[in-house]
Amino acid sequence: MDDKFVEIFNLYKNDVYRLAFSYTKNISDSDDIVQNVFVKLYRKQDILEKNKEEIKKWLIRVTINECKTLLLSNWKKKITSLSEQEENIKSEMPSNDVLRAVLDLPKKYRIVTYLYYYEDYKIKEIAQILKISETSIQTRLERARKQLKEILKEAWDYE
Repeated sequence: MDDKFVEIFNLYKNDVYRLAFSYTKNISDSDDIVQNVFVKLYRKQDILEKNKEEIKKWLIRVTINECKTLLLSNWKKKITSLSEQEENIKSEMPSNDVLRAVLDLPKKYRIVTYLYYYEDYKIKEIAQILKISETSIQTRLERARKQLKEILKEAWDYE
């Protein structure tokens, strides 16, 4: 069973990290979340017996839950001021303009955009993972696209 765990870890560690980073916009928090997610996976050996796609969906769901837990914790709310957080986010963000724009979206749009475009999930699969309706996913994607268009237009007009 440990070989299967190592295989799954090596296969999905980067996906889990990118999803955590897209949620938290913080390298340290993303590292902690990845660790928590894979500790949970290791403790739930029965998940490892499923097929890889089901395991990936489980990992995404757990990652999202871990991100929400972290961001709602009193500890996270009290540890840094807003200006310090903004500086950390700017220094940790990737240089890719489109990905940077996606990370600037509000959380509910950012997560569906990330899952749809970067993880190649279909709308139906995203709805199952996030436990919201397909119509909500479509609406969020449409609104995210409009916001991305404005963000990128401003960035490109500025240059």
